[in-house]
Amino acid sequence: MDKEDKKQEYITVGELSAGFSENIMEPTDDLVGRQIMLNYKFGKKARINCADPEVLEWETEDQGRKDKFICSYRTIMPRKNIYFVDFIVSYGDSKSVSVILDVEQSIATVVTGIMPTPEEAMIPLIVRAEKRMPLTSVQAIFEHAAIDGPFTETMPRHEKTTDLVGERFQWVYSSKDAYEHIYLNEQAYTWHCIAGSEKGLADTDRCFFYKLGEKLYLFVWIEKIIPTVGVVLEDLEAMRSYGKIFGREGYDMNGRIINFAAGSYGKLLNRTEYDLSRTEK
Repeated sequence: MDKEDKKQEYITVGELSAGFSENIMEPTDDLVGRQIMLNYKFGKKARINCADPEVLEWETEDQGRKDKFICSYRTIMPRKNIYFVDFIVSYGDSKSVSVILDVEQSIATVVTGIMPTPEEAMIPLIVRAEKRMPLTSVQAIFEHAAIDGPFTETMPRHEKTTDLVGERFQWVYSSKDAYEHIYLNEQAYTWHCIAGSEKGLADTDRCFFYKLGEKLYLFVWIEKIIPTVGVVLEDLEAMRSYGKIFGREGYDMNGRIINFAAGSYGKLLNRTEYDLSRTEK
């Protein structure tokens, strides 16, 4: 190996948090004092009670089982009547919940990120490939709900989209941290650190896209090297992204959970379109 070759140093989520919060959106207290009922398909229910600017109550009822949690939380409003509410929930702090409240349409999309157990995290990639398992041990679960009304099959919902497929963006998170994203298809994207603590590192990971409105998208990714869930709203009118990153603070899969706000300024670099037609000689 060339002596000048740099070791591949995948930093922890805790180390990553140092540079990702410089360009975040300030929280809003619009929801303080409000109770919001979410009604899901098949009868599941959830209640959000924003008791004060720092404490939220999250109650769920599903098939006779009831759970209640009191959590710290953060709410931002990237556009009028669109709220992003984020918090950690569950025994053992292994889950995060991100709720996109679309007040105009009275609908919500709920993203639950689940960290793997130590045993799940240690399954080698070759074993996962052999057993047809997802390459990442992290889970992201998406659910749709009605706000303060019944769930119906005819109600609108935030739909999956391919709008961003083929686009290449630069996202600047701080004065020293910048990444490019290449949205390959509806299930995979490549990230590449062009400045900051991970400079030179790149990988391709599982991702999900949902359209929330005109030039407004929900982008979620789950990483396979360092177990991570990223949930952001990408506003291509403002060329900003707002959201959070969730994972273990260090390499210990029994260690402390960290869930921090992230934000960036974006720039469209180019768009790739494929031409598979044969060219005559």
